[in-house]
Amino acid sequence: MAGLIALVGGGEFRRNCQPMDRALLARLGKRPKVVILPTAAARENPSLAGENGVRYFHHLGVQAEAAMVIDAETARQPALAAQVKNADLIYFTGGDPLYLLETMRDSLAWQAAQKVLQGDRILAGSSAGAMILGEQMWAPGDGWREGLGLVRHIAVIPHHASLASRWNAARMRASLPEGVILVGIDEATALAGPPWQVLGPGEVTVYRGKKPLVSREGETLPL
Repeated sequence: MAGLIALVGGGEFRRNCQPMDRALLARLGKRPKVVILPTAAARENPSLAGENGVRYFHHLGVQAEAAMVIDAETARQPALAAQVKNADLIYFTGGDPLYLLETMRDSLAWQAAQKVLQGDRILAGSSAGAMILGEQMWAPGDGWREGLGLVRHIAVIPHHASLASRWNAARMRASLPEGVILVGIDEATALAGPPWQVLGPGEVTVYRGKKPLVSREGETLPL
């Protein structure tokens, strides 16, 4: 797997995300094609989520379109899967992580997304989109459940700084299966890799050992 994975802490497609996203686009080395997957926003307004992403990346000077995978049926459609597979950068938006997880698991769209990583391309997920990519995913009220496992040994807390009072990192970490690391990512900030590096204005907090490890832009993390 030669591609790059970007775990984004949320708040996607806003002005303060531009440094992070420009850094990701620069790694592609050409005028890339971005495909937005607004699946996690399906119970809200997926069309708007897709349009926001397309408009944002057009402003950054690249091609962009939305693949409207919004339920189990569309996640099985070959035409949408082909649209995903042909992207240089796939971007899962935020929204409902449980809905996103259930819709993507074992789907044709998810198989296509993974194939992007077989080339020098990028798969990015913001907030809910980042949560599902870990080995474990937090389900409020239910605790941990298996994520899609694209990034092994990691569980993601998005919106880490802005929602710190709502995350009980100590309790969450204590209930994690052995060997899984809890990682908090601020909004407009990405943990991109491997090798894993912080991009954007915020911080990435790794809950491992007695004291959390806080990393900032440009720093690498041995995960």
